Amino acid sequence: MALNSYNILLGLVISSVLAVSTAQAEIILHGTRVVYPSDAREVTLQVSNNGSKPSLVQAWIDDGDPKSTPDQSKVPFMITPPISRVDPTKSQSLRISALPNAAQLDQKKETVYWLNVLDIPPKPTANSKDVVPDNFLQLAIRSRIKFFYRPAGIKEDANLAAEKLQWIRNGQTLTVKNPTPFHVTMTAVYQLNGTQPVDLLPKGLMLSPFSEDKVQLKTANTEKLSFISINDYGGRIEHQIKLQ
Repeated sequence: MALNSYNILLGLVISSVLAVSTAQAEIILHGTRVVYPSDAREVTLQVSNNGSKPSLVQAWIDDGDPKSTPDQSKVPFMITPPISRVDPTKSQSLRISALPNAAQLDQKKETVYWLNVLDIPPKPTANSKDVVPDNFLQLAIRSRIKFFYRPAGIKEDANLAAEKLQWIRNGQTLTVKNPTPFHVTMTAVYQLNGTQPVDLLPKGLMLSPFSEDKVQLKTANTEKLSFISINDYGGRIEHQIKLQ
């Protein structure tokens, strides 16, 4: 069973505009991120169908453009199978392998991509218990998680990268520097406003390797500043900020 470009694009549009607020995904990803060590032959991501009907699943990797479609993907990785049917209560392993040109990626720091899983439920048929309305709208829901290519030559521990962030205050601005070869994802930065913690980073932030960014303070109080990072396993870790 195949999808043409029109159906793929339709699924992307519906998932980004409608499905998040009007439907619940039946296909569940067993992981919030994927790490691909450069010396690995392949890595796998398990997906399961928690619904009561079969779903068609399409998976691809993009380089950061959420509007890209599978036929536009130019990343040096391949997913097998790219399209599969997952029956109710069943699972499917998505095998991800690197293409030869992955060796051309920077071997001194991580490279981040995004893994997409599109869940397309079946259309009701005339002989099913569901009645097909005259104006039928099929909702396709897309999940999109981070995919990190990690060079094997990096000997540091990625899960210690958040502890190595450097925080510098300049007036009402915090500059945070990432001196590590890893991406550091922060979901929150907390500052006390009176006795209540205020999140200075409600939209989160991912710091690229060897980069820096700025966070605006709400008050002059810099006591008990803290932030939440996400490790390789999707765990939320709280850290205290020590200003330099």
